[in-house]
Amino acid sequence: MSRRAFTLVELLVVIAIIGLLIGLLLPAVQMAREAARRTQCANNLKQLGLALLNYEGSLGTFPSAYVGSSKPDGSQFGVSYGDDNRNGPPGWAWGALILPQLEQRALAAAFNYNLPCWAPANATAAATPLPMFLCPSATGGSEGFEIEKDSGDFIHGTPMTPRIFFAHSHYVTNAGIAQPWGRTTAYSYDFEIPEPIVENGNKLATLDGPFYRNSRTRVADVTDGLSNTIFLGEHTSALSHKTWVGVVPGAATCPRMDLYPWPSECNTAGCFVGAHSGPDTHDHPQVIIHAPNNPFGHTDQMHAEHPGGCNVMMGDGSVRLMHEDMDLNTFVALSTRNQGDGVGGN
Repeated sequence: MSRRAFTLVELLVVIAIIGLLIGLLLPAVQMAREAARRTQCANNLKQLGLALLNYEGSLGTFPSAYVGSSKPDGSQFGVSYGDDNRNGPPGWAWGALILPQLEQRALAAAFNYNLPCWAPANATAAATPLPMFLCPSATGGSEGFEIEKDSGDFIHGTPMTPRIFFAHSHYVTNAGIAQPWGRTTAYSYDFEIPEPIVENGNKLATLDGPFYRNSRTRVADVTDGLSNTIFLGEHTSALSHKTWVGVVPGAATCPRMDLYPWPSECNTAGCFVGAHSGPDTHDHPQVIIHAPNNPFGHTDQMHAEHPGGCNVMMGDGSVRLMHEDMDLNTFVALSTRNQGDGVGGN
């Protein structure tokens, strides 16, 4: 009796067809997975937006980007303050302040808000990863990180001593056009006072976004309209580490030289919780260098790993995708809260 079997040529043809089908299907599967990840990111932002609105409804203002005393000098738990940007205790950031509105009352109760955010008594809670602060598309880490200091000469990644470990956030607050963390020391005591920039013809740098240190933004202060003002946006930890916990005086937000090896400078500690749009009067005043997904990869820009753009949350709680090829002046207008430049789309 003769037996029927595949010839070697037939087998190779079948394998080639299967490989071709896999090659055709794999991009579609990857696109579907990324679409799901981007949707999860958007849902996280919606959850955070609802918490911010509930916080404002209860207390009459939105939370500060972080809270801290700028006047005294001193030291607590091995951390000296104030630094060049006049950061001081307690340092609690927006994410820690809205934990009750995020149904995280148990975690909020584990913090001692009367102590600095870096106090050893807060270490366990400060290292707790929270899913609503993590975007599944971000590849640079989500398990927390050691707070670093800037050692100068582009030597980045030097841990502070004593060791301080904070949970990650892939979402940052919007400071507006100018960078609070770039202010000179003389104008870092009170962020409400405009800073004249000598190198730019004494043009005033005003903090015109909804969030910065000790900000107390009310709905009435957002005269451009809540739906026309960016409150939160994405920042992948592949560029730099961000946190929802707080700001440690003397720390620095440094670029991830291991992943994005550009010669970017570190920013001061306040950049751990914020981003800005530019064009900043301190740095490159004629160029918008912090647009969504700008390929230079600054530590204080909004940047996501979604193809084509970056999710942002507007003041009314809605979420939009800011396309990386959008009109840059539109992005700047959406970044301010009170400049009379509200726009209706992206």
